[in-house]
Parts: sequence; structure tokens; C-alpha cells
Amino acid sequence: MQTLVVANPKGGSGKTTLATNAAGWLAGRKQRVVLADFDPLRAATEWLARRPPLFPAIGGWTPDGAKRELKGEPPQWLVIDTPAELHGESLRDAMRRADILLVPVSPSAFDMGATRHFLDQISEYKAVKKGEIAIGLVAMRVDPRTISAGELEEFLEGFDYPLVAHLRQTQVYVYCARDGLSVFDLPRSRGEQDWEQWRPLTRWLARQAAVKND
Repeated sequence: MQTLVVANPKGGSGKTTLATNAAGWLAGRKQRVVLADFDPLRAATEWLARRPPLFPAIGGWTPDGAKRELKGEPPQWLVIDTPAELHGESLRDAMRRADILLVPVSPSAFDMGATRHFLDQISEYKAVKKGEIAIGLVAMRVDPRTISAGELEEFLEGFDYPLVAHLRQTQVYVYCARDGLSVFDLPRSRGEQDWEQWRPLTRWLARQAAVKND
């Protein structure tokens, strides 16, 4: 089983958006996926509860024991949505589980400051130093016409970790969250622009999975 952790200690950075849509992409590729909701607010769990039954199945799990398992064989992917203010032993536990870490970052000074501290912190972990965890940065809520988008780009390029995707600010993600969908569940007329923005990220995820399976 591959474990994808989505983490950033800054609240509102886009973790649940990234986790639910990554889970939706994997499920759409006929992967058996469990979405683990470590956030006490349980936004990912509520998203799963709203998910229409005719769409690709995604199992659910929370640390307090609430579980919705997939029928049949064990899952191939565990996607973990982590809480804000992740630190200490909780952070170490999440990193011990991780094969892949995605770090969403929104274009604000507060988000960038929190992200710098977070990346500095995890850089001291042995698994990160040894390259055992694939780490990718994702620019969230990007409007390329703004100064803040340029500042975010410059900030993220200052790290050794790859910037794997830029995801736009759009109401599409709001509607998907409301309806229990990912952008990959949408018809082409509504989802194509966002599929294109996700393509570098999904290709990167596929490469990391292939490396581990070799």
C-alpha cells in the first residue's frame, strides 16, 4: 500500500481540497483508495458522506475508529488529510507513515512563513534526509495575473523540493466539496481546465508510485 500524506500546519492552506481530489483521481484510475481524515473538523469525512454512490468508491477512516472500508481486497492507496497546527509526535507519526508528501501552499505571507518553518522542521527527519519520502509542493488558489502569485512562485522555487503543480482559484472546488465530488468526476465541459492543471501533479504521483514498486 502506498501512503500519500497531505500536510501543512497552516489552516486554510488547501489540504482537504488537495486530499479529496487526489483520492478522487486515484479512485477514477480503478485504484482501491482509503481517505484517512486526521483533522478534528472532519471535512474530508463529511465530503465522503456526500459522495454519490455511483461515482468511483473511496473508503474512509478516522483515528477515533469510524471507518468505511472498501469491499474486496485491501486498499492500494491511503490518502491522509492532516490537521492544522500539525507538529510534535503527531507530525512524526504522519511522516513515518508517508511514502509521498504533498505540501499545499496558498499565496499569502502567512502561508509562506508557516510553510518555510514546516519544511525546515521536516528536513531534519532521517527519512527526509535519506530521500525515502517523495516531497512535492503544490501552489494553491493561484491567479497568475496577481503579484502574490509571482511572489509565491519565487518562494517555492527557493526549495530543493519540486513544485509539481499550480491549481487555480475557482468555484469549481467549492462545488465539488459541496457535492462530494472531485474535479475528475466532472464532465469534460466543466472539468477540463482543472484536469490540465492537475496533469503535472498526477504524472508526478504516478512516477513516485512506480519508483516504490520497482
